[in-house]
Amino acid sequence: GFTLLELLMVVIIIAILASLALPQYFRVTERARTGQSLQLLASIRGSQLRFKAQSALNLYDVGAMANVDLSPFPAMAAWGAPASTGGAAGSNVTSARVGGVHGGTLLIIDMDTGTVCAGTAAAATDWGVAGPGC
Repeated sequence: GFTLLELLMVVIIIAILASLALPQYFRVTERARTGQSLQLLASIRGSQLRFKAQSALNLYDVGAMANVDLSPFPAMAAWGAPASTGGAAGSNVTSARVGGVHGGTLLIIDMDTGTVCAGTAAAATDWGVAGPGC
């Protein structure tokens, strides 16, 4: 059989390995959740660009985005409802993270350029996108 000391060493080694693996696991799951939101926001951006091209005023659909061709939006458990800000140049499509380390932080896509950025530098690092102010 094994001595108590040998079993204790095995438990300590497993604990060390788990402490190294868990932060990486959380980072990977956070990026996966971000990918889901990015896909929806990019689809909304495309729909907004189509709406703008067909608009007599050459503006994006603002407010509830009732005129975009994607309704109803799929539910995202980790993200708030997407929103469109502004109707002219400099407009964004945004969604806020619900819960987690970056709860309340916005994920933003610029409608004109397609640039993706996060509301904070820490979220940008974890999500793999540009930092604030893009």
